[in-house]
Amino acid sequence: MPSLFLSQPLDLRATLLGGQTFCWNEKVDGSFAGWIEGKRVQLQVREQSLHWNEPTVSPASIQSFFCLDLDLPRTLGEGGQDRWIQIATHTHPGLRPVRDDSWECLVNFLCSSLKQIVQIQQINARLRSVFGGDQGEFPSAEVLAQAGEQALRQCALGYRARHVAETARIVAQARNFLTIPTSLPTSSAAQYLEQLPGVGPKISRCVLLYGYSRWDAFPVDVWVDRLIRELYFPRRRKPFRFEELEQWSHEKFGSGRGLAQLWLFHWYRTRPRSPGAKIRGK
Repeated sequence: MPSLFLSQPLDLRATLLGGQTFCWNEKVDGSFAGWIEGKRVQLQVREQSLHWNEPTVSPASIQSFFCLDLDLPRTLGEGGQDRWIQIATHTHPGLRPVRDDSWECLVNFLCSSLKQIVQIQQINARLRSVFGGDQGEFPSAEVLAQAGEQALRQCALGYRARHVAETARIVAQARNFLTIPTSLPTSSAAQYLEQLPGVGPKISRCVLLYGYSRWDAFPVDVWVDRLIRELYFPRRRKPFRFEELEQWSHEKFGSGRGLAQLWLFHWYRTRPRSPGAKIRGK
């Protein structure tokens, strides 16, 4: 069984089941089954090493998927000195960003509106089961475009089926549509993705963060707005406008603000908290 020594903690549950990627399931033995680079793989951390069962998945692929080559303190930069970021990173030292497939990432987040993580996982599994062939691969844009809206509705996509079908048609017709030059600023890359049906500021930035490793992409949803107001603006009751949080997150966290969001979101969402309790920093 292939293995990779871990020079840093890796929390598979937090990383794989926390809302970045949606094709993973935890097994009774503590291992995690899912997909990397279109190959079915089972992972488990034992004795400071990550072990997997598929020899055709290279250590380089594993390292890239979990961003083990990324210097997190350096990428977080000055944002890492923020007290809430320090609490979040110290609480979850094994959380890692992932480098997901851009097409699968896009479809996942198109299906995420008003859905919980487990429901998006179920949709991903249905798409693989219905359209992924004998191997259960994630269906390509061509396959989903040919399937059409009504067939996608049978996979519990609801109204999202129209957005996925139309997006699949666009991407299938323009094979290089999802090839975004690294030289294109993240704000411009977000506007580019927002040409697609159903893609707004939150989805575009989720896709850029997890599908393109744009660490300065800062997705905002009700959770993020809520945690920012509670942690940084405790007297504010009115939700922020998106443009306000774009500017604030850039000034507060700099070019690593997407990673800052990842840790804050995971810590805030999973923290133990009694009803009515106030959060206090160290």
